[in-house]
Amino acid sequence: MVDVSAPTARVPLPLLSALSRSKAALGAMSAALRLELAAWNIPVIVVEPGSTATDIFAKAEKNAGAALALADPQQVARYARHLAAAAKAQAALRPAPPDAAARTVLKALRSANPRRHYVVPGDARLAGVLQRLPAGLRETLIARTLGLAKIGAQS
Repeated sequence: MVDVSAPTARVPLPLLSALSRSKAALGAMSAALRLELAAWNIPVIVVEPGSTATDIFAKAEKNAGAALALADPQQVARYARHLAAAAKAQAALRPAPPDAAARTVLKALRSANPRRHYVVPGDARLAGVLQRLPAGLRETLIARTLGLAKIGAQS
């Protein structure tokens, strides 16, 4: 069994909390299933690609735009600078082609003794580095990188 996760399971990102939460839950489920299925020698593998050239973020942006159009304008104004910073950071990403993730899934499936966790070559490896940093330093680096460090609360 192969579950496809994301680096946000290990290093949650602001404005991607729903993705971070769902991928962290997937990781917990995979770990539990690995133990449950061990008696039948059924491996449970987590493959973690980084940013991948798919339609997911374009779809999310479209849905977010529709949700923002229906939201209270004062609430939207509170997040305007955060959303602009996130959009700028998203535009700077250089997503990998989907075949990089597909090759990793195939590698895991073809292995006689698969590892529990595979990180797809690319920006997902950065999560491993960030994960080992002290939480305060990690959060400061993430906030600065995403352009959120200098944005104060807006009322």
